[in-house]
Amino acid sequence: MLTSNIPLGSSVAIIGAGIVGISSACALNQKGYHVSIYDPSSPGISGASKANAGHIGASDIFPLSVPGIYFKALKMLMDSDAPLKVPFKDFWSQIPWFWKFLLTSHGSRFQKATDAISFLGKNSLKDTKTLLDSYDLGEMVDYGGCAFIYDSKKSFNSSKKSWDERSKRGFSSESLNEESIAKITPAVNNKFKHAFLSHEWGKVTEPLDIVESLSNAAQGRGVVFYKNKVNGISESLNSVLIDAENGSFKYDAVIIAAGIDSISFAKSLGDFLPMTAERGYNLTIPSPNIQIDIPIVFADRGIVATSLRSGLRIGGWAEYANPRRPANQAYFDSITRISQELFPSLSVEGANFWMGSRPSMPDSLPVISKSRKMNRVFYNCGHGHYGLTHAATSAKLVCDLLTDDQNLSVSSLFSINRFM
Repeated sequence: MLTSNIPLGSSVAIIGAGIVGISSACALNQKGYHVSIYDPSSPGISGASKANAGHIGASDIFPLSVPGIYFKALKMLMDSDAPLKVPFKDFWSQIPWFWKFLLTSHGSRFQKATDAISFLGKNSLKDTKTLLDSYDLGEMVDYGGCAFIYDSKKSFNSSKKSWDERSKRGFSSESLNEESIAKITPAVNNKFKHAFLSHEWGKVTEPLDIVESLSNAAQGRGVVFYKNKVNGISESLNSVLIDAENGSFKYDAVIIAAGIDSISFAKSLGDFLPMTAERGYNLTIPSPNIQIDIPIVFADRGIVATSLRSGLRIGGWAEYANPRRPANQAYFDSITRISQELFPSLSVEGANFWMGSRPSMPDSLPVISKSRKMNRVFYNCGHGHYGLTHAATSAKLVCDLLTDDQNLSVSSLFSINRFM
């Protein structure tokens, strides 16, 4: 593939105004590019950036497809309260994706994916802080850690190997006994006796607020936002044409950061982007009657809880389904019931329910790469449920791609070519 340096001062269009697209716009604007953003909705509204858990999970370094996932997945699919869901009608069309997913759990593939996620994680807290501080938004993130709570001593002991591996990679943590759990997370059901506290973790005040604040700040420094749907992309000799609802526009480069919709753009360009919708469910309770001071992950249940500006948000799970399929109300009911078990004093009155499609790659790694087919088109997508966590670091990497200043050993980890 040809390489191309997109000179500073060039015009760049970004398709997608979620946290990844907005962070990319900020980074490129700060470099000196003239940036325009296209999205049919207001920043942060249409994708998973609107109502995610609000975590910056730097120490979450393992791909979802861990060794032994095949047997674990079968067990979870037979449990209505387990965090994995696959509607039968949507399973068959996703078999190629699941096959690549299972391959990740083996040997060198798992190690390579872990190395790549670790690279992103080691930079994510620092890069997020740098990005937000540059717009005087640093107070929107708290870096107080996260409690990982286990259902049993057996599962806690089984997790020790993964925490030891995190420690070897520079992600610090400590085990919590029953007294520490009661002190740090007093609202949690006292039947939970085993936990780890990850120190490499942050949470934002409100995910949507982060996107909107960054977007407003970037627009104040010259980034242009078009609330406009992009219908197609084509490349001429020295430019890229965007066919939008209100006309055609020419740019020196285009970055596709459109979440799950990146699939259709890639297909139209002749690129292969194996992505599926990993749909997450949550409820946000404005007046929950309890307070939690740090994020909590119930590790055996796929459930997370976070205190945000809008209230207490509890949710999680992974439903691999057609993104256009209506939300399953039974899942909201289950999460509500489970939440009241986890937090005995919880009030769920007035809860708001939300489901969003997270753009998931089979190896849990984003695609931060030049197109295989077009020399002036780039991708920054496929972050799964780590969009907020890795957005700032991904933005730096996509800047490096445009300037041909990338570390090839790093950029190859996130290349679209890894699926060939």
